[in-house]
Order: sequence, then C-alpha cells, then structure tokens
Amino acid sequence: MDLGVRQIRTAGKGSGSIELTLPGELRHLVGLRCRITLHDGEQPDIVLRPDVSEATASFARLWHALAAIFAHHRAKPDHETFPAGAFLFGLLPAPGQMSAPYLCWQDGLALAHARTDEAVVGRSVAACAAQLGSALGISGHLTPSFGAVCGFLASGRLLFADWQTPCDIVACELAGRAVWRPGDAWNAWRDTGEAGFWLLLEPGLAACADLFAAWSQPGSTYPALTAARRRGCSIAMNRG
Repeated sequence: MDLGVRQIRTAGKGSGSIELTLPGELRHLVGLRCRITLHDGEQPDIVLRPDVSEATASFARLWHALAAIFAHHRAKPDHETFPAGAFLFGLLPAPGQMSAPYLCWQDGLALAHARTDEAVVGRSVAACAAQLGSALGISGHLTPSFGAVCGFLASGRLLFADWQTPCDIVACELAGRAVWRPGDAWNAWRDTGEAGFWLLLEPGLAACADLFAAWSQPGSTYPALTAARRRGCSIAMNRG
C-alpha cells in the first residue's frame, strides 16, 4: 500500500528528535511504541514496526469469551489458546468475505483502549465466531455466514453487504423466539461493559450455532432458503 510521500523534520534545534507526519490512514497508531529498523544500502529503507501486542490480547480475550459460550452449548474449540495463525490480519477493515477470518489491528487497538463502537465489536465477533464454526459442526462454506450473523447480533448493524442474506434468513427463522434482539448486546456493552454484553448475546449465539450446524447436514434447507430470499429480492426490485 503506497501511502504517499512525507518529509522528515526536526522537532527543534538541539532536541535530537525528529518528526514525520503520517497519513490519515495510520491515525490509529498514535501513541503506539514502534521498533525502528534501518535496511541500509543502495536503496535504504526505514521500517516502523508498531507494537500490536495489546490488540492481540484484546482479540484473544474476545475469542475466549466466545469459545466459552459455545462450549456450554455444543463443543469445545479445537484450541485452548488463541489461534492467531488461523486468521488474516490487516491494519484497516477489509470489505467482504476473505479466504480466512479477518481481524483488523485498528479494531484490536480500539478494544484495548476502550474506543469501541458497534462496528469494531461486530467485525471482531464475526471473525472469531467464523473461526470457531468448524468446532461447532458447521461446514466450512457456511462459517463466514455464521460469523456474519453473530457479528450482526453483537452490533445490531449490517456492516457489509454480504451479511444481508444470512442475517435475513436467520432473522426469519428466529422471529418467534426471544433470542433475536440484534443490537441489545451492543447497548449492554456501551452501558454496562462486557459482562452484560455476553449475557445478552449468549442465547442468540447458541441459537445460531444450532441452526448452522443443522444446515451443514446433507439435504439441509439452507440452499433453498437462500434461493428463495434472492428471488424475493428480485421480485421486489422489479416491482419497484
């Protein structure tokens, strides 16, 4: 990613310090300790490596909370420690489904420093839930959709367009149950912290895990439900 050109400046005569104005895309790194590495030679490079250990710890805490909830209802996760190698990581949020669950360092830093909003929580829950899906008996091709629904329950928001179909289907399936209250969990996080958040989110997570595990069996109704939802959207658009 080319972030343009900036000029190195001195912070003041004799101070010994220098300044570099970073692009706006990196504003979330303000205050982070960075390791500075010089690759000398014909084309020297100066590399800034931020310390993201706090973000990793925040993701691990969230993953363990989800794993504990699912362990009560279906199965224990395949790992006892946070499986960082099972995720893709990037500095900025990535739209759409990826080849593996995706965690954003920006979100992890927000979680670590109490700068959390519903988008941060929704994206992070979706990625961790998708990674845990296989231990719950959910087929690999359904784990992104499972994660999307969990992220929607956590945040109350459809953060990506490809969350729409699975969330609509699950909403219809759970319409008659008291567990479908998207957004309530996030309001609890905002008002009372994580304890209330997980308490309100647990019934919805358990119901979603049951649904997607059933849809992972041969002859499941999920393909038909997906096709029906798409036909319904097409009819509505044509009528409009």
